[in-house]
Amino acid sequence: MLENLRRKSLTKTYNDPQHQVHFELGYARYENHWSMYQYKNQYKQKLSKKKIEPPFLNPFTQVSKEFRLFHFRLDAINFNMIFCPKGTFTMGHGSQKDNEPRTEIIDTPFLLGETEVTQELYEKVMNTNPSWFKNRPQNPVEMVSWVDAIKFCNRLSELQGLDKCYTKNSILEYDWLCDFTKNGYRLPRETEWEYAAKAGTENRWAGTDDESKLGKYAWFDENSNESTHPVKTKLPNEWGFYDMSGNVMEWCWDRKYPMEKPSTKWSGTYSAYLDNYYRVRRGGGWLNDNVASLRSAARNNYSPGDRRGRLGFRVARSIVS
Repeated sequence: MLENLRRKSLTKTYNDPQHQVHFELGYARYENHWSMYQYKNQYKQKLSKKKIEPPFLNPFTQVSKEFRLFHFRLDAINFNMIFCPKGTFTMGHGSQKDNEPRTEIIDTPFLLGETEVTQELYEKVMNTNPSWFKNRPQNPVEMVSWVDAIKFCNRLSELQGLDKCYTKNSILEYDWLCDFTKNGYRLPRETEWEYAAKAGTENRWAGTDDESKLGKYAWFDENSNESTHPVKTKLPNEWGFYDMSGNVMEWCWDRKYPMEKPSTKWSGTYSAYLDNYYRVRRGGGWLNDNVASLRSAARNNYSPGDRRGRLGFRVARSIVS
């Protein structure tokens, strides 16, 4: 699947007949007009090969963004996803009691949205725009519940001929299953989300470890003027992801637990039911005035039915054969 995605992506990005790109088992071989000319004259230039190294600390240090950026289109709307390789990283931060530092393994590569899902894309897929800050096509969609995000992922998968990841597990409103072996769209696991936000670094915020520079990377209370903003108007992090430390908070697939053990055992009450189905959100948003809440390791949770004007999402896809 990855090879097909690469070829599809590069068809649009590299259409100059004097430049060719070939992928060979993890290597990218670059041929240009000059090297082909030398070959014809028996002075073949040694073709450079760049291997995508095992991914830590930073597997993308020597790889240009274009070779991990995949372009998708729904009618006239374009959106991009970024390839994240398998690897290990230090998840958590010493200041986060519910997310203490530890080594986590990403054992399967995945794609993750370059940006948060925009109002334009959401409206195209769902035929509605629930956002509080309406009629701003390039702003992230908000006022979407976790369930809304799940349904969006399934619908986008259907529209693009992909296998849906989500199925209902029971008649309970928030009881869903995710099949991570499917090739369709889904919400990221929070390990995947934090892995992409840190992007091979130990930065506290996505793109920087310097609090004085945070405004260059994130929309938050200090600079947002109490509103969301168009995606990709701040600097990206080291892997090319935008707005992972601001603009809107982002739903993840995971329940609040098991990182924290439930304080209440299942008792059959609706309150206990919600306690067991609370879902994690990451990333901070335009209203956050505490920069600690914008950190890549910061985590919080909401009821899966909550809708807020600072809460949106970005989509992921599994790399499957």
